[in-house]
Amino acid sequence: MDRYEALYSFWSSFGVPAFEENSVPTSGDYPKYPYITYEVSTGGFNSDINVNGYIWTRSNSWMSADKISNEIESSLKNGGVLIPYDGGALWITAEGNFTSNMGDLSDNMIKRKILNVVLHYT
Repeated sequence: MDRYEALYSFWSSFGVPAFEENSVPTSGDYPKYPYITYEVSTGGFNSDINVNGYIWTRSNSWMSADKISNEIESSLKNGGVLIPYDGGALWITAEGNFTSNMGDLSDNMIKRKILNVVLHYT
């Protein structure tokens, strides 16, 4: 597994589809809610990179988005998540302001949560 696959394995481990933010399917009946998008950014070893993940749901309430967010936050408690990959490891931790809510001007049913994480490449 390389570092891109390690990042994907983290975001896709929460029971909903995960896509790199520029690769969300848009044909047919996609996108299907809920889903996660995430930023991909890499750096040299021993570097820290702040990135965002996004939870997308379509509902009258925030309940589904909150549930997914809580699961991700829970996985990052107690020091974060360490994912080994060929030639190194990716350590993912939560940023101080972990979650923010955001809507969508084109559809008031879309609920989006912004998650702030730090990628530590070692």
